[in-house]
Amino acid sequence: MPDGLAVAGLFGGAVVLLALALIGLNGLGSSQLGPVPIAVAGLVAFSAVIAAGVVLVKGLRNSADALEHRTREVESAGSRLKVLIEHVPAAVYIDVADPDVSDGGHLAYMSPQVTAILGYRPDELVDDPELWPSRIHPDDRAAAIEGYEAHWRTSEPLRAEYRMLARDGHEVWVLDEAYAMPDDTQSGRQVSQGLLTDVTDRKRLESKLIHDALHDPLTGLANRVLLRDHLERALARQGRTEGTAALLFVDLDDFKRVNDSYGHAAGDQILVQVAQRLVGAVRAEDVVARQSGDEFAILLGQVGSGDEAILAAERLLRELRRPILLGGRSVVVGGSIGITLAADQDATLEDLVTQADAAMYAAKAAGKDRYAVYEQQMPTRTWTELEAAG
Repeated sequence: MPDGLAVAGLFGGAVVLLALALIGLNGLGSSQLGPVPIAVAGLVAFSAVIAAGVVLVKGLRNSADALEHRTREVESAGSRLKVLIEHVPAAVYIDVADPDVSDGGHLAYMSPQVTAILGYRPDELVDDPELWPSRIHPDDRAAAIEGYEAHWRTSEPLRAEYRMLARDGHEVWVLDEAYAMPDDTQSGRQVSQGLLTDVTDRKRLESKLIHDALHDPLTGLANRVLLRDHLERALARQGRTEGTAALLFVDLDDFKRVNDSYGHAAGDQILVQVAQRLVGAVRAEDVVARQSGDEFAILLGQVGSGDEAILAAERLLRELRRPILLGGRSVVVGGSIGITLAADQDATLEDLVTQADAAMYAAKAAGKDRYAVYEQQMPTRTWTELEAAG
């Protein structure tokens, strides 16, 4: 029997019983109906009430069983969700907007994975709202907090990468992704759910790939690509700062003879030591690059005059003249240096490179182991020829 009919039967039976009770109390209609019809009607009404009650009780029991089953399903789903949350390779968190906290929110929940990432227990981060923002790397804190503020203000998803300082002080790169949720019904505050992933290994790999793409694999010096970038930046600063940029090309004298005499492995060792000496002979802000083979370039970002560039070249030559110990043998490699200055406001990168190259060959032609400053009458190779020469 459907629940609706059971309710109707229960209600109808109760009405009939009530009517019969009133007839019995007042003696109304007893002479016309007689006791037998009244008894039969009462029995039928009572039976209807009992049957409807049985159906309703059975329905209530079924509803209770269904509710209990659903409750167990919800509890089981919640348990599985908790296991999932606590075993994903990232920390899951719930943040509640709080203008009194420097990053705009306080943590209401943090999953246990955060301990493996930062060394802090979840309860430490939840109990101290300022602990989280205080562990953001000082160089990244302003940008990270600006991202949080925009997230709270617009409810747009947050996706930010920044460094954090773990409990032991080491740097950890994290990817922080957060999404707005329905506001908390009790406090009326905004709620955000996020995922914090340790991306330190990926960032290190990216950094290594970038470094390898911009540096010479043998000496670790800047390569031609990175030198070009530094040159463009130096030229862009022309006129905005005092002084001017100077470019020096260094070519080792008779290095082929050294390679032929001692072998390429020994030649590589010499190139590494030469690179170290060149770096040590200039300022920290200057750039030393390996052009190719035994050719190097030094960008002096700012010199007051040509004399200052000449002094730098003389220091470099003194370093190149010092003997290099190689397997118990003393090897001396000299060098020829070409110097040019970006004195012309309209000077281009190609101008500096072709001029420094011309001055270097002039130094070689004059007897090697010396420097030469570029002059307009010096023959120059075209940019295409230089690129082809490597």
